[in-house]
Amino acid sequence: MNPPIQGFSLWVKKGLFSKGARFWWIFFGLLVLGLGIRFHNLTEILVGGRFYFVDADCYSRMSRAQRISEAPGTVVRHQDFENWPEGVVSHATAPFDYAIVGLERIVRWTWPQSGRFAVLRESTLDLAGALVSPLIGLLTCVFLAAWSAGFRGGEHAPAWWAVPLLAAVSPPLVHATVFGRPDHQSLLLLFLAVAVGAEQRMQSAPSRGWAWAGGLAWGGALWVSLYEPLVLLGTVFLLGLLFWRPSWTGHVRLHWGAGLLLPLVSGWLVDGIRIVPPDSRWKEVLVRWGSTIGELHKVDNVGRLSDWTGVLIWIVPPGLLWLARREGRVVLGWLVMLLVTAGLTLWQARWSPYFALVFLFCLPPFFSIVSSPRRLGFAFLVSLWPVITEWESRLFPDARTSEHRYMERSERINTRLAAERMRSPERLPFIAAWWHSPSLAYWSGQPAVSGSGHEGISGIFDAAHFFLSTTPEEALEILRRRGVRLVVASDSARAVENSSVILGRSAVEKPMAEWLWQSNLSEVWGLEGEGNVTTFRVLRVR
Repeated sequence: MNPPIQGFSLWVKKGLFSKGARFWWIFFGLLVLGLGIRFHNLTEILVGGRFYFVDADCYSRMSRAQRISEAPGTVVRHQDFENWPEGVVSHATAPFDYAIVGLERIVRWTWPQSGRFAVLRESTLDLAGALVSPLIGLLTCVFLAAWSAGFRGGEHAPAWWAVPLLAAVSPPLVHATVFGRPDHQSLLLLFLAVAVGAEQRMQSAPSRGWAWAGGLAWGGALWVSLYEPLVLLGTVFLLGLLFWRPSWTGHVRLHWGAGLLLPLVSGWLVDGIRIVPPDSRWKEVLVRWGSTIGELHKVDNVGRLSDWTGVLIWIVPPGLLWLARREGRVVLGWLVMLLVTAGLTLWQARWSPYFALVFLFCLPPFFSIVSSPRRLGFAFLVSLWPVITEWESRLFPDARTSEHRYMERSERINTRLAAERMRSPERLPFIAAWWHSPSLAYWSGQPAVSGSGHEGISGIFDAAHFFLSTTPEEALEILRRRGVRLVVASDSARAVENSSVILGRSAVEKPMAEWLWQSNLSEVWGLEGEGNVTTFRVLRVR
């Protein structure tokens, strides 16, 4: 062989395909997979050069980011764009708001001014909102890949790639960090991944570095939200007392506590205390309203757990139980944590990303049972068959699902067109179905009576009462009390059905939601406006 060619082949063999190089090929390949799959809904979010976010909460978050972008340094403690005129003290906090605005500044400085992508330059805030969660999801995958490999090229961690691979493709983890979903859940998962990963490292080798990393991550998660992180931290604390006592004693935990307090104090100084318990008179309404929200529903089919984590979800628990007999109580603590998050997921579907995250941290101790890395890797890949099947149904939906997605896309486009007709230099508070109100408020700049947050349950109740009202006096009383100037009519059948659930009663006569679509609405209703529309009708209060 020609010496130069022989030298090149040796360089390729020893360089590009050496053991260390293979690690980096796999590492970056998993990151590309993780980032790419989070853009699987690109055509649903970016339509005609405009962004349409995944759910109503995203628009509420973007309205907060919009105010901060217009006045940097602002902290939105009171949201006046929903539950008009009282507004709400939302549980949302500043970290994720500024993550969106910070990314928006970077995008504004770096986005091309010419070429085919220049059309998005006028929508840099929307672009940042669409990109922020996939980028945070990528950071989460980076941490999990480095953590599972042990920061040593994966030499001592059998099948280290299994953890970042499942993090990259697990449906609930992907949904939490998907393109077009500016929701604080993505930031929570990053913080909790670091927090739980640090907890596991400290059980085997306590160090100040991991103590500070874990404490800061727990504190950051609690600043972002006090619900899921507080439940998980309480679970970890109890498990520490019962099973992980050695890692919860000693001076290292003082560093952990200092790291925990630092974000909490910062959050208190920046955002203040955001715990606003609901008024007792709204408790029944909150329960009925929650029954209409998908993520608060129970997961009746236990088999769904394997669609999110693979077949190993049924093998890991008995494997950890067997391993606990050899390794001791530490492993038993992780089994309990997995069962707790699985139970919470079966109670409320919103816990599924946190269950999948805890499952990832149960894999390394489980993998220590198998001595052959090749057999272990093959078994893990085979176990992902339910996850692959789940993605097949999502990426290649049947005719009914495709039609449903098409209708949802059309509805989002028409919602924006209706919001553009509502724009005005004067303030025109409006009433609409609660699931449409955040997007209408964001695109129109007008405040809404209802919203998607439980803090504004009184506005949600009044909107439901309005759409289910059967007399002009009943409807006009709500409009006058709320100072409403615009009424937005949409799908009357859905409005009636949802309002009936929220109010706990059905309309005995023709409800307001149906009257709004009369071509010639009687003057007694006090409304006038558009007539030649099919999806959304904007009416003005006389």
